Amino acid sequence: MKRNVSKEKLAIAAALLMFVAGFGSCKKNDVDTNGSMSLNVVNAAPNSGPKSFVLANQTLVNGGLDFTDASGYITTHPGTDLQAQFINPTTNSIYATGSLWTFNSQSYTVYLAGQGSTARVVYFQDDLSAPPTGMAKVKFIHLADGAPANIKVKDSTGNNLFSSLVEEDIPTGYTDLNPGSLSLGVYDAITGNSFGNYTVTGLRAGGIYTLYLTGATSSTLSVQTVPYN
Repeated sequence: MKRNVSKEKLAIAAALLMFVAGFGSCKKNDVDTNGSMSLNVVNAAPNSGPKSFVLANQTLVNGGLDFTDASGYITTHPGTDLQAQFINPTTNSIYATGSLWTFNSQSYTVYLAGQGSTARVVYFQDDLSAPPTGMAKVKFIHLADGAPANIKVKDSTGNNLFSSLVEEDIPTGYTDLNPGSLSLGVYDAITGNSFGNYTVTGLRAGGIYTLYLTGATSSTLSVQTVPYN
C-alpha cells in the first residue's frame, strides 16, 4: 500500500515538473516557423513622422510608414509574445513597443497609436469574410487620445452606428452598411457633447473596411479609413 502511494506521489511530482518546465519554456518571440499569417501595419499616430516596423527582430517595413499610411498585408510567421516595435528610422530608436500573440493562417492589423508618452502598439484580428450582397462591411476603432475614453458614434439621423458605446483601443463588431458615402458624428458617451461630424466616401459593395478615430486633441480629430480588398 505504501509502495503504491509512493508511486502516485512520484507521478504527481513528475507532472508538476513537466508543467513548470513547460511554463518556463514560454519565451519572447516564440515564432512558429512552420506557419504563416498576414499582417497589415498602420500608422495611426498623428505627428509621429514616418516609421519602420520590426516584428520578432525581423524588419517588415523599412521606413516611410507615415501617418495614415497602411502597408497592406505582409506575409510573415505567427507566434506567441512576438515583440512588435515601431522604429524611428533616422535614429534607429524605438518609438513604441508591444507584444503580439498570433495564430497560423489568420490575418491581423497592427496600429501605431498615440504619440510621445502615450505612443502604443495595438492589434486586432481581421475578419475577411464577404459582406451580404450589395453591402459594405465596416468596423470602428477609437484610437484618439484627444477624445474621451468612451464615445458614441452616430449616423446622420442620430442613431448609434456601431454600438451603444465605443471604448478606446477596443474595436466594434462589423456592421453591414450601404455603399457610397457615410456621414457620422462622434459624441462624448457621458455628456453627449459632439466632437465633430465626418464623412467617409468611397465605400463600395463587397468592400471590407476599418474606420479609426485619431487625433491628439479634440480640435484635430479625424476619421481615417483602412480598406481591405
